[in-house]
Amino acid sequence: MSSQTDVITLSPAAEAPARSTRIRPLANRNFRLLWMGESVSLLGDQFYFIALPWLVFQMSGSALAFGTILMVAGIPRALFMLVGGVMTDRFSPRAVMIVSNLLRLVITVLLALSVAGQMIELWMLYLMAFCFGVVDAFFHPAYRAMVPLIVDEDSLQASNSILHGTSQLVEIIGPGVAGLLLRGVGVALSLVFDAFTFLFTSLMLLLMHPQRADRDASPKRHSILGEIGEMLAYVRHDRLLMTLILVVAAINLLFVGPLVVGSAALSRVHFAEGAAAYGAMLSTFSIGALIGTVTAGVVRLKRPGLVSLLLVAAEGMFMVGVAYAPTLILACVLWLLIGFGAGFGSINFITLTQKRVAKDMLGRFMSLIVLTEVGLTPISNALAGVLADWNVTALFVVAGVLLSCITLLAATNSTLRSG
Repeated sequence: MSSQTDVITLSPAAEAPARSTRIRPLANRNFRLLWMGESVSLLGDQFYFIALPWLVFQMSGSALAFGTILMVAGIPRALFMLVGGVMTDRFSPRAVMIVSNLLRLVITVLLALSVAGQMIELWMLYLMAFCFGVVDAFFHPAYRAMVPLIVDEDSLQASNSILHGTSQLVEIIGPGVAGLLLRGVGVALSLVFDAFTFLFTSLMLLLMHPQRADRDASPKRHSILGEIGEMLAYVRHDRLLMTLILVVAAINLLFVGPLVVGSAALSRVHFAEGAAAYGAMLSTFSIGALIGTVTAGVVRLKRPGLVSLLLVAAEGMFMVGVAYAPTLILACVLWLLIGFGAGFGSINFITLTQKRVAKDMLGRFMSLIVLTEVGLTPISNALAGVLADWNVTALFVVAGVLLSCITLLAATNSTLRSG
């Protein structure tokens, strides 16, 4: 990795007039390279996500094996996430991303060779899943900390919209493409394509030419735990950041489970269309989220923080409406509106955070955000399963009302309202 002074700063393209970067974020060379590399890498991820369960079922025929492999990947991802944030701040997001991508390239090539040579064993999949989880813990904080360091503040909103909108498109289209290719060429070649995408995105990162800048003068580096503690103290003394963390936690705890688990249960109990209803609700949510993400990149609000909080509060009420929707069409319309609010609010919250957090704290703060997501999402799904088995309507009502109340309470933060 690079030295501590290898810190990414604004490129000449990022210093172009604000009007230009607002209209055309891709004019920024560094951002353009990041966007191309990560878009291709995300497409490759879809091939891995399709190939892995197919491979597990071929070897064992066990859904339990697949679930435990995902669990083995998830545990180190959560355990090392804050460490990944520390490494991002110590070195640079670009350096951590390059090393992470090259390590994932090696892991994927080894997996592809094992499959092609018919040497693959189930224990190898557990080992490789664990390795992926460790590497992901370093990659994700670095990736989220990258954008504020390569574009100017006025371009953050549009840049985040482009990255997240592209990600959503790839996640909608990619699995279908990956499934067709897997069926045609097999698991090994699908994994080879995934490995190629890691090489491609590493090359894009290497082609970036960020300027070098010294960090602000600071005392000697603390231990890893000391730097994590420094970040926690930093967040604790900033009421706005504390509020944002709590809102993100509430969304992941109260919203994800009803969307994924609750919608499935609701489809089985309330709608004659069954599984088709579940697919329709998830699809309309994704469409709404994409529209909201794109809109957030175009619309400039005076108080994006307040508007986003009100949208999340409205999402809670729409969730209550989903529980009582008499037809699938109405339920899908409500999920479309919920998706719009989620996409729009997400971009505004991300941008507000990136503008607020000190540059030398970005990696650690982003690791805390990601840890909140990966830690609370499984809990949300489990709680939703328990409540849905008891009363699926109550699941949506309780989660929706709590989400609305928490976000309206957060709106009392004067700094967030004016941000």
